[in-house]
Amino acid sequence: LAAGAANDITLDEAASDYGTVVITSGNNVAITDTDDIDLGASTVSGTLGITANGAITDSGTITVANATTLAAGAGNNITLDQAASDYNTVVITSGNNVAITDTDDIDLGASTVSGTLGITANGAITDSGTITVTGTTTLAAGAANDITLDEAASDYGTVVITSGNN
Repeated sequence: LAAGAANDITLDEAASDYGTVVITSGNNVAITDTDDIDLGASTVSGTLGITANGAITDSGTITVANATTLAAGAGNNITLDQAASDYNTVVITSGNNVAITDTDDIDLGASTVSGTLGITANGAITDSGTITVTGTTTLAAGAANDITLDEAASDYGTVVITSGNN
């Protein structure tokens, strides 16, 4: 999909079924899929919203300038593990086991995870919304980077920090 950096892409028909979606350019992008969806190499100059009734995965580097909102359903996994991907704020409306990798800082917005949450960053990990995780949360920010999850209403099962500064 190529709409141009200033133009929006909205594919919100609930019965639509995409395999791999590649966004070469788009401002605010919203995509709804009836089951699993794979995100190929994508560049979004605004927001990215993915709603699926199945797994959300990636097969290419994703760059999003503003918020990314992901909804896979409480029983479906979200795996965005391309090391060069760059997100700003990530909001997880629903997901089972969620794993996200970011090339630098990442901010977690209001999120509900029914399984495990794994965040790997090469920068600070912060929060800007209430986060609820039923299972284990594993955080890796790198030895020189801070982890600050200070939303008082957040509720985590077990938290494991594999790397971080403060």
